[in-house]
Amino acid sequence: LADVDTVMRAVETVSAYFTGAIRREITELRAERATGLSKSEWQRARGPHVTRMLATGRFPALAKAVHDGTHVDAEESFATGLEWVLDAVAARLG
Repeated sequence: LADVDTVMRAVETVSAYFTGAIRREITELRAERATGLSKSEWQRARGPHVTRMLATGRFPALAKAVHDGTHVDAEESFATGLEWVLDAVAARLG
């Protein structure tokens, strides 16, 4: 079993992941309330700007992600990220 300090760091790591996910969701809800646009409506409205930005060729990794990536819903994204965090913590705690 790991020492108490290591376990506390593991707890802090998982807590930080949850806090980040909650803050992202709150930010999206506030933006929706402030603009009156849903996340998908906002993304569609920004589409022409993103298209022009990607056309510069300055952001090849982002362009690949936008063009080739699949849509991942928020729950799936959260679950996958949490799984990665927990796998890393488990490996560290050994």
